[in-house]
Amino acid sequence: MKKGQARKAMFSASPVQYREQSIAGRGVFARKRFEPGEVVVAYAPKQRRVDVNDPEAFVAAETKLTLLSDDGSVIIPDTSVPGGWLCNHSCHPNAAIYSSGQGRIQCVRTILPGEEVTIFYGWVSENEPGRDPCRCGAPGCRGTINFDVSDADAQNFARNTAEGEAVRRRLEAYAAFLRAIGQEQVIETVADKLRELERRVRARTAVETSDTGPGVG
Repeated sequence: MKKGQARKAMFSASPVQYREQSIAGRGVFARKRFEPGEVVVAYAPKQRRVDVNDPEAFVAAETKLTLLSDDGSVIIPDTSVPGGWLCNHSCHPNAAIYSSGQGRIQCVRTILPGEEVTIFYGWVSENEPGRDPCRCGAPGCRGTINFDVSDADAQNFARNTAEGEAVRRRLEAYAAFLRAIGQEQVIETVADKLRELERRVRARTAVETSDTGPGVG
């Protein structure tokens, strides 16, 4: 058998294909049927790992492709080698990302040959409500990939006011959406972001109050 033929046979056995004509840019497409629980593809077949506190981890995070592993390290994909890091977001995903081991994309509902493999990104932003438009086209698409929390949300959330009630209703609706697609873990990410914003708002308010306090006569 010629070397070229052997390579072609190996490539054709791949369970996924990476190509354009996806939701956005290049995407991952199934070449076989996958059932829930099956591993579809490795997140990053070639990768580097750095400590979560390494300055390189913070720089790499700007790409939105890094993955925090369960051992506390940060997985940085080698983007010259395609993998699950190419999966596009969907508001009705057919797969999910798992950070254990080397990282993987795993089927959560039946994926048919030729179907694009999608995951839920779960991005939570601050004071940037329209930062990441969603193009998934799924029924019930939220319109944005990111869920945004604002300074006003952090200030009003615990208040017994109309504004506070509106914030809580929005958060409850998002939590119900997350449960429906099996992404409950994102609820804690939203809660952490709200707590972080609340601390910042309180600290900023304290500084402003101190700066505008009565002068010394």
